[in-house]
Amino acid sequence: MEKFFMREKSFLILILIFFSTSVHAQTYDLQSIPRVDVHAHIGDVELMEEYLSVGNILKSEYNINLEIWIDLSSPLNPGMKGVEFLNEVNERYEGKFLLCINDNKISDGLRYSTEELAEWQGLGIAGYKIWVGVSPLIDDPANEPTFIKMEQLGLLGASVHISQPYPTKWCDDPIKFWEAHNAWERVLDRHPRLKVVNAHMLDHFNSDEQLDYLRYMLDTYPNVHVDLAARFQQFHRMDWDNLRDFMIQYADRILFGTDISSQPQGGKYKQTAEKYYRCFQLLETDEIVTGGFFGSTETKGLALPLKVLEKIYYKNAAKLYPGVKETLIKLGYILD
Repeated sequence: MEKFFMREKSFLILILIFFSTSVHAQTYDLQSIPRVDVHAHIGDVELMEEYLSVGNILKSEYNINLEIWIDLSSPLNPGMKGVEFLNEVNERYEGKFLLCINDNKISDGLRYSTEELAEWQGLGIAGYKIWVGVSPLIDDPANEPTFIKMEQLGLLGASVHISQPYPTKWCDDPIKFWEAHNAWERVLDRHPRLKVVNAHMLDHFNSDEQLDYLRYMLDTYPNVHVDLAARFQQFHRMDWDNLRDFMIQYADRILFGTDISSQPQGGKYKQTAEKYYRCFQLLETDEIVTGGFFGSTETKGLALPLKVLEKIYYKNAAKLYPGVKETLIKLGYILD
């Protein structure tokens, strides 16, 4: 009898090992992989409903699973109304939209006290969006308590926007461009534990020379990540092999984002879904694609490996943004 139970026990252990291995070995193809847009500007539930309509078209017409949007424009002002909005979104959408506090006017100083940062994190925000623009004000000494507190809390700097792309109509002065970036480097030097996703590929994404500088930034600051928002239209400005090598080498540090805002309004769901589809085609295929989410230049896609796409589309977001992993698991995805 004892030998019988030992055999049964051994058989049960083998089953559990097989099941566990099968679960952890699950991989996704391009038709089943989840996608997260870490750079969206929404701000109200009416527009969230329209985003869901875009997601439904992506699923039905392109077989693409766009599951989560990170909202950088949430009206989470101090006070009860902000908390009520956060609770309403959480209850209605169950993690499909994750909200950030935001600060879009650094010239007035960062708006949240260190106590408020802790309070909002406790309420479940995904991060803190800071818009700087072409200015060195990110390095103002008055901001130091904020960055110290963010390090202590592990609060993510979500799509922190430094400078503007140069040379463009948004920034045509190289001195001001570098003043903004040098100021950000000084902040990063003082705060090596500050977790951050920089918006728009840190705006070093307009030439091969700038891409080399972005390599330096990612090598020097392991706490820095970047999102692709509003930069698909610049792929053609860099050598194809150089850009593809960069995306593969730094796949752990790059996140998918679009800078989407009111595009779906007025029932423009199919048009917006097509914009998303073009972005995905630029990453997944080597076909000639007309534009990305913005722009209309014909560009050859990068045909990135599936393992790279997994990191860019959802794995990096699941590691960095509170709520992403939990939502994907709730939706039925099995994550490493």
